[in-house]
Amino acid sequence: MKLKLEGIWTPVPTPLTKQGRVDTGATRRLVDFHIESGIDGLLPLGTSGEFALFTREDREIMIKTVVDQADNRVPVVAGVSDPSIENVLQLSLDAKKAGADAVIATPPYYFTTTDEGHYHHFKMISESIDLPLLIYNIPEWTHSFVTPDTVQRLADENLVVGMKHTEYNFLSLVRFLKVGRKRLSIFTGSDALAYSSLEFGGSGGIIGSANVAPKVAGKIFDDFKKGDFKAARESQEKLLPIIEALGVGKYPAALKEAMGLIGMPVGPMKAPLQALSAAEKRIVAGHLRRGGFLG
Repeated sequence: MKLKLEGIWTPVPTPLTKQGRVDTGATRRLVDFHIESGIDGLLPLGTSGEFALFTREDREIMIKTVVDQADNRVPVVAGVSDPSIENVLQLSLDAKKAGADAVIATPPYYFTTTDEGHYHHFKMISESIDLPLLIYNIPEWTHSFVTPDTVQRLADENLVVGMKHTEYNFLSLVRFLKVGRKRLSIFTGSDALAYSSLEFGGSGGIIGSANVAPKVAGKIFDDFKKGDFKAARESQEKLLPIIEALGVGKYPAALKEAMGLIGMPVGPMKAPLQALSAAEKRIVAGHLRRGGFLG
């Protein structure tokens, strides 16, 4: 399958058993749910997938299961983020063996580095693996920011094919689109900016709310491409209650709660992360009910 990096994708949660291991059965059901709902691609082991808390073995199981169940129906970009470049390379090799179409990695986190360090980090990954590479820019979580100049430099040398930029800063997003949109697939990871990103030449969105309402989220891109901008904007607005719901508590606890409420349970949080309190669960349910996503 030719890699097509556009549309609305889901950064899928990692379904877990009560023992905290990857629930492969629930993962397969989740993959089918998204693909049958019209989602354009899947990203396992991103922030929504609690990636940093899993062993290499669990990560490999998750990617293998998603790839196998997707069965070339949509592309799968596997998260391989880690502070250690050696670990990123090993995780990328595992993703390649599992059949992933591409990999995505954050800059190093915990320890920060310079723009030059970011450049060499992604250059080393790109030149060491046999898969397309995307940058995962999420400064709120990594406390590290890959600048537009660095992204342009990497694009000029054909070292990366795209980027997921998760930041509620529209000016920052526009800067990335300006330097990269002609050569890179630029996805927003900020749910509320999916439509606006498309208006400025972006490739789409990899957004958590698409897990809860994949059909609604997918219509943002589909209607935009058809030129029905009004319908696309309306779909963007329909996601607002979900976006508010997912902001309750410590992410991705509200996402896992919401998935259970819509009938697609994905199990508990990965320890030591905690589920929402009873009061927080009521707030999430209230948002979803207000948006018409619950009976």
